[in-house]
Amino acid sequence: MNRIKIESGSFFESAPGGGDVYLLSYIIHDWSEAQCLTILGNCRRAMNRNSRLLIIEMVLPTGDAPHLGKMLDVIMLAIPAGQERTELEYRRLLDEAVFKLTRVVPTESAVSVVEAVPA
Repeated sequence: MNRIKIESGSFFESAPGGGDVYLLSYIIHDWSEAQCLTILGNCRRAMNRNSRLLIIEMVLPTGDAPHLGKMLDVIMLAIPAGQERTELEYRRLLDEAVFKLTRVVPTESAVSVVEAVPA
């Protein structure tokens, strides 16, 4: 069964339409807030109402708990002007992009899967 389609292009211009799942792995943390909203907006416009957005990134814990992502946050700020985010910061970003954050799934590694649906 052929259910995966990989297409080239620029997520700053558009995203392929009609997919069941849109996967952004180590993408959102690279860009400014405005650029993230452009990427997410293009995904949102391409999606069906039953599509899912999966963002694979480090989700920072709140408070002073140690986490590899906190060091990466400083690097992302200094080099590409991006950032790592907490769950609340992802919720706010996704709300602005007209998504609803449905869950954050931690993994055995430092990354989590942030799942969202069109709002």
